[in-house]
Amino acid sequence: MLKNVLSYKTCADCRICCSFVKEDAWESPVFSEEDMKKILALGIDGSRFQEKEENGQKIYTAKYDFKTDSQILLCPCLDEKSGCMLGDDKPFECSIWPVRVFENKSGAYLGVASACPAFEGEKLEKILHELKENGLEKKILSMKRRLNKVNKEAEGYHIVDR
Repeated sequence: MLKNVLSYKTCADCRICCSFVKEDAWESPVFSEEDMKKILALGIDGSRFQEKEENGQKIYTAKYDFKTDSQILLCPCLDEKSGCMLGDDKPFECSIWPVRVFENKSGAYLGVASACPAFEGEKLEKILHELKENGLEKKILSMKRRLNKVNKEAEGYHIVDR
């Protein structure tokens, strides 16, 4: 969805969105039951996930066993050589990274992760423009139902003006 402002190579070379320290593990993707079927069919070890129930639905998150607060652990769906093993079947929140959907009493809004090194300086302005002026914000928000989770806390994000 962000191909106008973010190249596949830039993401493939970085992968910060697929690696987590303890403090940021909440950013790890949430997988639906359908996602888990695909994950298991790919031969990804199901024991690397934990099942939870949220709003009457089963969801799955990666199990991370952090030894230290600064230890970096990878998403179980990331192959260090070839990238995300889910390809086009990745969760929606992964496909729109570094954009995140947030929601508060006023409604849903978008933020761009300040941790993404691809969007600094004028590149940040470019993605904000793409989101606001070229309709990408409306498109993402219209597909909000595809999200497995909506975030409440926007700390560390550049908020897209509403």
